[in-house]
Amino acid sequence: MTTTDAALASGDFRLFLQNELVRRCKTNPRYSLRAFSRALGVEPSAMSKLLSGKRGISRPMFQRLVKRLALEPTEVRRLQGAWGATVKASPADEHFGQISLDAFQVIADWYHFALLELMTVDQFKPDPAWIARALGLTVSEVRFAIERLERLGLLAVGADGALTRLERDLTTIGADFTTAALRKMQRQILEMAARALEEVPLERRDHSAMTMAINAAKLPEAKEQIKAFRRKLCAFLEADPPKQDVYQLAISLYPVSDTATATKGVRK
Repeated sequence: MTTTDAALASGDFRLFLQNELVRRCKTNPRYSLRAFSRALGVEPSAMSKLLSGKRGISRPMFQRLVKRLALEPTEVRRLQGAWGATVKASPADEHFGQISLDAFQVIADWYHFALLELMTVDQFKPDPAWIARALGLTVSEVRFAIERLERLGLLAVGADGALTRLERDLTTIGADFTTAALRKMQRQILEMAARALEEVPLERRDHSAMTMAINAAKLPEAKEQIKAFRRKLCAFLEADPPKQDVYQLAISLYPVSDTATATKGVRK
């Protein structure tokens, strides 16, 4: 599920617009907010306010934008249904729903957590362009990520643009939705690991694997040991300054055989 698909599934039209701009910027690095505004027939300043939530989306504006986006009727109905409900919701309910949706976004895309960790690096600069270069993102992705993290209470943005990391537990929407989000994040992490294998010098990475025949009854305890190892290694690596870069640790333990299925296929 892409971030645009997730926004469509949730019915959040503003999030849909954010992710559509990010998608176009990734396709064409020279694409900009101004180009997006021109394509949708909206003034750049007004589009900026729409994307940041500083300006609401009226029904005529909604109809105008979906027409410009050439969305399918089924897509319009999904976005319009939730859009109408959002307008009628109380401020408290609307805030709660937005946080839940953003929580999914934080879980679903790896760079939200990476941005929070990057803030602890000695050379960190609270400049979206610098962050984008450091994480290999577009500036739009960084701006939207900062906005989501701020609304979640995971960071604070000062009047001067300074970013402050805040500690707070994150509550997810629900088991099924969160499971899908976690699968997406893990897929992104594995894809990044594969790229690092080809692009990152050996002295800056470690890729290893072990194949073993196991007693499957020990898997629950094995998972606990892996969790304990992750936390111990994290504490070791973060204990002493200076901090120069953000690293990702991915440990995969999975079966490469299916003896039960194989046994079923044996003819006697």
